Amino acid sequence: MAKKDFDNWSKTELIKEVKKLGKRKKYGIVWEDKLEKVATLCKEKLPILEEDTEKEIKIDDKKPVNILREGDNYHSLSVLNYTHKGKVDVIYIDPPYNTGAKTWKYNNDYVEKEDTWRHSKWLSFMEKRLKLTKKLLTNKGFLICAIDANELFSLGLLLDEIYGEQNRIGLVTVIHNPKGRNLSKFFSENSEFMLIYAKNISVASFNDVVIDEEKQATFNMSDDEGKYRLEPFMRVRTSWSRKNKPKNYYPIYVSKNLKELTLEKKKDYYEIYPKTKDGREWAWKNIPSSFSNLNINSYFVALREDDEIKILHKYREKQVFKNVWTNKKYQSEFHGTNLLKKLLGKNLFEYPKSLYLVQDIIKITAKKNSTILDFFAGSGTTAHSVLELNKEDGGNRKFILCTNNENNNGNGSGGIMDEVCYPRIKKVLDEMDKEAKSKLVSNRPGNLKYFKTDFVDAEPTDDNKRKMVAKSTEMLCLKEECFDEVKKGTDFKIFKNSQDKYLGIIYDDDGIEPLKKEIKKLNKQFVVYVFSLDESAREEEFEDMNGLVELMPIPAVILNVYKRIFK
Repeated sequence: MAKKDFDNWSKTELIKEVKKLGKRKKYGIVWEDKLEKVATLCKEKLPILEEDTEKEIKIDDKKPVNILREGDNYHSLSVLNYTHKGKVDVIYIDPPYNTGAKTWKYNNDYVEKEDTWRHSKWLSFMEKRLKLTKKLLTNKGFLICAIDANELFSLGLLLDEIYGEQNRIGLVTVIHNPKGRNLSKFFSENSEFMLIYAKNISVASFNDVVIDEEKQATFNMSDDEGKYRLEPFMRVRTSWSRKNKPKNYYPIYVSKNLKELTLEKKKDYYEIYPKTKDGREWAWKNIPSSFSNLNINSYFVALREDDEIKILHKYREKQVFKNVWTNKKYQSEFHGTNLLKKLLGKNLFEYPKSLYLVQDIIKITAKKNSTILDFFAGSGTTAHSVLELNKEDGGNRKFILCTNNENNNGNGSGGIMDEVCYPRIKKVLDEMDKEAKSKLVSNRPGNLKYFKTDFVDAEPTDDNKRKMVAKSTEMLCLKEECFDEVKKGTDFKIFKNSQDKYLGIIYDDDGIEPLKKEIKKLNKQFVVYVFSLDESAREEEFEDMNGLVELMPIPAVILNVYKRIFK
């Protein structure tokens, strides 16, 4: 806290300050909050996105649309809070480490190592953005934040405050540089960290997957439910003897063709107990009641080996994850720097994350149809990881990436977005599409839309009115993921997507009836938004639509500016 001169303060001012100090946290971090221009602008104006159609990549209309956003990430997060609230499954970020190098700006100025306010600036910068993330996550969502030792402790306390200490899942240590830093005076640092939080730890869960290649290779069989390996259903251990586990000792009946297993005694069925050839009695892995609840056909296999019937079960692909990751695939030099250099032809970005590191943490936390957000996109490793995972397992994960175009870590002549992030994503998409066309892989990659950050002024001018209508339309299309214009009327528009989802936007009351006619003609389910200065509910206008219309409110932040412009 900055020192304050209380000598000239009034009694009222002093009492107010004492009350403020009384409310101050007794444990945690305290810093001098620094105003940020972009945060002020986002409150005064409507933050929106402007699509750059020249950078759009369309590959397969049946695949999801990924989003790339150029501009300040606070601006992007503000927009996401009215387009994707509660829709993001995983947030992965690799923020600036605040080492004093020219890697990030605060209010358009680089934060130097000698800056006495650099820790306060960093905490102010991070807090504003992290607070915006919490409402974006689904209830089962995760936040993963990469960091080094420089701000690790501050970040941990900050995240404990925002997400709650009870939702802290853990700290993962990643050995990303086994050689260490040669110039270190004391310890030669060879590791970085990932702080992992759940939105709600009581309902969150990791996926049953394997990220260790050696272990993964043991799951050498597959069916419609996924990869598995066969393991004995009988436990041969002293602690699992019949004497110690009497409830787990019972007969399983197997048909002569070995296709049917049951606990019910049947004529001409083999009666199999958990016994070895020498007559020693052991136990099955499950008690009878658990056995009966299992899907026998998908879980058990009966095999004849050496004149003996053996009961095996399908052990599905899964792994208990450790919090120290030492695998060579996480080394940033080989699988970050060199990989990126090979992809783009030259070294354009310092210290990109290992592709496999990001891939594995997404594999653990995100489902096959999840939305993954990275608002410190950097070189685009997160996007690359999502695309590779979709290629690997046929998933439909989507990414949303946000980064500015100001700084390329001092490399090259262009910015991060123009020179590194967008070219990398485009190259990966192009190469994957070529592979798919040549049938080297079965599925094609997804599509990409490119946006730049912008504002709509709240002044009631004709230009602002036109811009407000056009840009809020784009935001609603983004919110509903419906980008293809189907019909344009005088006072309404209709959009759809590849999943046959329809969006209707009404700009004036006169557009209600024409849109209803189009909906009845198409006979499709519609999500409908109505722009209006009238506060009254509109449900009665659509009561005759036989359930075809889901009427949605215009996001409050859009509506408030709309009312100011059109007053």
